[in-house]
Amino acid sequence: MDKPNDRPRFITSAEARVRWEKSLEQQDSRRYFKSGFKKHDQTVGALLRGALYLVAARAGIGKTAYLFGLAYRQVRAAVRVHFCNLEMSVEQMWNRLACLHDPALTLRELNEGDMTPERVKYFICLSQELETFSPLFFESTDFTALVTAARAEIKPSSDTILCLDYVGLLSMKGLGPEQRYWLISESAKQLKLLARELDIPVIAAVQLNREIEKRKEKTPSLADLRDSGELENNADAVFALTREDRDILEVDVLKNRNGPLASYSLRFDGPRCAVEEFD
Repeated sequence: MDKPNDRPRFITSAEARVRWEKSLEQQDSRRYFKSGFKKHDQTVGALLRGALYLVAARAGIGKTAYLFGLAYRQVRAAVRVHFCNLEMSVEQMWNRLACLHDPALTLRELNEGDMTPERVKYFICLSQELETFSPLFFESTDFTALVTAARAEIKPSSDTILCLDYVGLLSMKGLGPEQRYWLISESAKQLKLLARELDIPVIAAVQLNREIEKRKEKTPSLADLRDSGELENNADAVFALTREDRDILEVDVLKNRNGPLASYSLRFDGPRCAVEEFD
């Protein structure tokens, strides 16, 4: 039989006041995380602990570039970033990291360029510098393994952000394609619970469905989330990306529990697959 103090109960207003005061007084960790994109922070607000953020786009628009650009800026701001990359290998992600760090580089040069002795020497020096700015990568598509690793390696309330690229590639043991809707729904719910449990922001990329391409009006809506399940319900904010102009990435905030709905633009650098602020 449960003891009275062990039973679930409502938190009193006095307890809530003490907890709130302590949260405001925290000096040993960040209470929020600036995205690294000034336009985002000015328009939408910073990233908050315990929140689940979705970055939604059609394939090839730039959701990986946006998410990884955000992750790179977090690492430069001394935030520990755990990045689950399901579309690319770590080597491919380091190509993007090099292009972010050195604007003179392009992905094509890294993939196809001649490696002269001078270039080899340069890239060895660059790799040693990039190690300081690299997220911690996780490559398994198994969702249970991701959650287990996150709980084991991320200290609750630490200066950490978890990024996932992207939800649609996750798998769960025993579930096939016919259970895809349930898988996406369960993943969304568990990601939100993980964000609250670890008290960190979780940012996950998702795909928009093809219906948006058939419409005259290309501005996305929450209904355009592909295989959405419970994605939009569990998310604290949804950022939809479009790119009708190849050099301009439009960001529409479709949902924001902690701030306004708004839109802003960033510059998309195609040769580097990098997202940058406008000068």
